[in-house]
Amino acid sequence: KGEKVWPELAVGLDSPDEMIRFWTLGVLTEVPVAAARPRLIALMKDPLVRIRAATAFALGAQRSPEVVMPLIEALSDSDVNVRFEAASALGRVPDPRALEPLVKASNDTDEDVRRAACEALGSHKDERARDALLDHLQNDRKAIVRGHAAIGLGVMKASGAVDALVKRAGRERDVEALAAMAWALGEIGDVKAKATLETLAKHASEVVQKQANEALAKLTPAP
Repeated sequence: KGEKVWPELAVGLDSPDEMIRFWTLGVLTEVPVAAARPRLIALMKDPLVRIRAATAFALGAQRSPEVVMPLIEALSDSDVNVRFEAASALGRVPDPRALEPLVKASNDTDEDVRRAACEALGSHKDERARDALLDHLQNDRKAIVRGHAAIGLGVMKASGAVDALVKRAGRERDVEALAAMAWALGEIGDVKAKATLETLAKHASEVVQKQANEALAKLTPAP
């Protein structure tokens, strides 16, 4: 029905039953409804973690500047699940107001929040975002965060990140993170990465091999 689900669907958001509210939010994740946004924003104050987290996910699906500030506020939520969903949602609604809050969120104590923030930072073509991603690529203690920092750098096609990606790939032991670094080098497309990608194309992991070979095909030939 598209937006015709509203206002009838509002009854689900008013339900005292947690799961009815939760599944109503699930519908609004699939069907962006402008008229529902004020109600969704209000639900970010719900006392239940499950509802706040589901609301953050639904707000990201709305893809409207109107939802950015409530999602930024949610980056400071007491619950890690809400912070994670808010960071992920801000990746789907790129907005300059979210840049500094996402940089801060990339230093969250929880690795999942950090990796969601790193991926979201990829949508910001800004040196502050690039610098934060480079820091996590090189120094984060969790491989999943290093991998998502690489993805963020690839999304923003950060040409200045090639040397750091090559260096980190030379000592990375986690297969998924290494595959992400190969992917990022392909997205950036700098021929300087060729030797590293040729080495990764012979890696024991098929996942790494695949990403390295695909990346090699994207490299811009030297003039």
